[in-house]
Amino acid sequence: MPQNDPDSLEHVAGRVEALHDHFKQSKDKMVGVAGPNPFGDIRHPDERPGEPHPSEHAVNALHSFRDRMHGQFDAAAHLMNSTGGALREAARVLRETEAAAADSITVKDGSLD
Repeated sequence: MPQNDPDSLEHVAGRVEALHDHFKQSKDKMVGVAGPNPFGDIRHPDERPGEPHPSEHAVNALHSFRDRMHGQFDAAAHLMNSTGGALREAARVLRETEAAAADSITVKDGSLD
């Protein structure tokens, strides 16, 4: 007979839900073009003098990438929350099932007579 362990399920649920926070923190660290470039000046593709900033196309591409990645992080965080909730619900159902079974056990060998 398989052994069910609701406490372990709840422990795993907590660990999975913690991933939600990690995804949110990672999302916050992913920014577009902000502040000085750590790799030095990025010149406009036309090599125009006096323009050490990225072109509008590069900025738009980076912002688009950032926005899509933020969507992926949000989806993953939502999935972790849902999975944690499902695990907690499974633990609750196991506890209720075990309690109901304990109340309705029938002894057939006559040892309690």
